[in-house]
Amino acid sequence: MSGGQTRLNGVRDVHADIGDRVLVARNLDVYYRDRTKLFGGHDALKQVLFDVSFEIGAGEIVGLCGESGCGKTTLSKAICGIIRDFSGELLLADDRPQMVFQDPYSSLNPAKRVGWLLEEPLRVDPARRWTADERAKRITEVTDQVELPAKLLERYPDELSGGQRQRVSIAAAIMRNPKFLIADEPVSALDVTIQKQVLELLDSLHDNLGLSILFISHDLRVVYQICDRVMIMREGRILEQGVVGDVYRNPQEDYTRTLLEAAGLR
Repeated sequence: MSGGQTRLNGVRDVHADIGDRVLVARNLDVYYRDRTKLFGGHDALKQVLFDVSFEIGAGEIVGLCGESGCGKTTLSKAICGIIRDFSGELLLADDRPQMVFQDPYSSLNPAKRVGWLLEEPLRVDPARRWTADERAKRITEVTDQVELPAKLLERYPDELSGGQRQRVSIAAAIMRNPKFLIADEPVSALDVTIQKQVLELLDSLHDNLGLSILFISHDLRVVYQICDRVMIMREGRILEQGVVGDVYRNPQEDYTRTLLEAAGLR
């Protein structure tokens, strides 16, 4: 890939007609741009994902597992349109998926109160213009759904616990009624008790709102608790995918067996 080439021939089609699925990825190769080499006469793009293909059905929770650095977050950035150097196809039934991140503090503006943070997705909504009364009503609906007390709307993120901050992040992500949510290691920064509460919340929102979720995690135990299907990624490739129970009971790849053994699941 020469330094003069700025874009790969990838197709990212939002509002694609893909039936009862929210996402279809076909033969996806994803590249990172190496800015340090851009003017050095060397390759400016480094491939990090290789021939990735999978689907997520409406109402599914699909886990994406693998060690740190295997490409999980890169895939989520490509899905959201943050990374645009790719080949293959990404077909989405919804607008840009909403994301919940591992560290809710770093993803929330520390200079703004919680109420402002939750109202912002509605202020910038390209699909409709919300009145002040409509925004206030919607915030009340969503904070009730995520069990976030109204008194916290006047606080700043650093005045909240980790679990409360993650509830704020989830509330902001669902504010505009998305069909598809990407949860990128959403409980790994929380203690075990709070992890359980956040997982229960995500499961409840999945049931009540009909959300489809791509649940990214390195923790196979957590994936077993919440996901319908699982994909195992290594070095930018999906090695194995299937129903959680099937993959855990009868893994087809040695790497999957190693991960399960390390998690104490075999």
